[in-house]
Amino acid sequence: MKTPLASLALSGLAASSWLAFSLPSLPAAESAPPPPGIQFNKDLNLSDGDRAVLEAFVGHAVNFAGKQTAEGVKAKCLKSPESFAWVDFRALNCLNLAYELTGDTAYLDRLRDTFKLYREAMSTGPDKYLGWYGSPIPPRIPKDNPDIQIDEIQANFRGVSMLAKWVELAKSNPAYAEANAAVIKDYLDLLENHLVPKWDARGFYADVEKGGVYRGMDYPIEGGGTLSHEKLSIMVDGLLNLYAVTQNPAYLKRALQVGAWFKASLSLKDGHYEWMSWCPAGKWDVSPDKPDAWKVGWIAPDPNAEWYVAALSIALRLYQYGLLFDDQDLQRFLKTQKEMCWNGDLEKPEYRTVAGVSPAESKFVKGRFLSNEIAQYDPTLRQLAFSGPNEAEAVANAGSDWKGGINAQSYVREKYLRQPILAKDPKPFRQLGEQFLADPENRAFYEKLAFEVEAPGAVTPLKPSQATFLANP
Repeated sequence: MKTPLASLALSGLAASSWLAFSLPSLPAAESAPPPPGIQFNKDLNLSDGDRAVLEAFVGHAVNFAGKQTAEGVKAKCLKSPESFAWVDFRALNCLNLAYELTGDTAYLDRLRDTFKLYREAMSTGPDKYLGWYGSPIPPRIPKDNPDIQIDEIQANFRGVSMLAKWVELAKSNPAYAEANAAVIKDYLDLLENHLVPKWDARGFYADVEKGGVYRGMDYPIEGGGTLSHEKLSIMVDGLLNLYAVTQNPAYLKRALQVGAWFKASLSLKDGHYEWMSWCPAGKWDVSPDKPDAWKVGWIAPDPNAEWYVAALSIALRLYQYGLLFDDQDLQRFLKTQKEMCWNGDLEKPEYRTVAGVSPAESKFVKGRFLSNEIAQYDPTLRQLAFSGPNEAEAVANAGSDWKGGINAQSYVREKYLRQPILAKDPKPFRQLGEQFLADPENRAFYEKLAFEVEAPGAVTPLKPSQATFLANP
């Protein structure tokens, strides 16, 4: 069953901003040679092709870090702090993966030392919180204040995810943790007293009927709308990483609230889930110029494959905690992936949106609608994701610092690190989830959020007059 594309009216600045700025490209660069003497964990059992992929991946990460300078980082920040969300912090996170692949703390050292440059680029905002201040991306520069300096939410939460993961890995090595105790303390202070709480203090988070959402991207610009599921996935990832190292239930609660919003946005059709890329959540989403129109000019399933993968990760990450999304939900997502998003051909795969719309049917549909994360839960999808044409492509792209570096993180993480873990336990973080629920207050909070999706599921209002949440605030 296909969802009509009549509402996919991508027009003007709103559409171009998402399509142009969500997936930036890096300038062409020569392949970085692998650092000498890389010793990967023996239990990885690497083929020659695997080794080529991983050596190149680690080499790109080291090369990126080595090219950063204090002046260059500050210049990038002033030009567009949002670029840190899509390039810099994703590139630095590759060093976390390099450590997991090798056990060599030199990669943690390199991330720590390189991040000093980004810490030095921070400044204190008018609300006394530290942030990365610079210009908004061009489509979001206010006409009446073109020189405004903003702190961008996606960059902050991408930083949360990266730094919290570094802390987790540092703590996993007692000797390293002891030697870096001051750094760990500083990172946690930055995370818990600045990067996360400031968005609540600024009014960029709102509770909704089912769950909660972040709204707006650029502080101190007001009037921002609900973020798309793809963007909200960045918050969920950061919050869960931070919960893992602090055990502070506030972070897991917030991740659950955002997860509940995503679940409340799911439509159930013929046993599979579909969803819109963006869904209105409150009065802040109503256009100030057209009272019966939303600020976002289109409502349709994710036309970009990376947005689909990111949105789906919200459910999969919480499923791995044993929270909010259960086995029934997983099977519905698997059916979406196998029957709606893929043609079923392992040798000549073709991909479509969650509504079954192909690139041939819409010029807006782009990319490979295949989640490496959900592939872990089905043998056929595992073969599709990590063997055959996709494996050959990973080897062929190894020399690219984008395709074989920053954008290869999912492939590397899922194939080489997560696959053996998930083979033993499909919910590897369930102990953290159970620990959370053992507290009566947390359980009561959770039980108010948890629900099952029943057909037809969500019916996204295409205009404000159809929105019951506006009629019954």
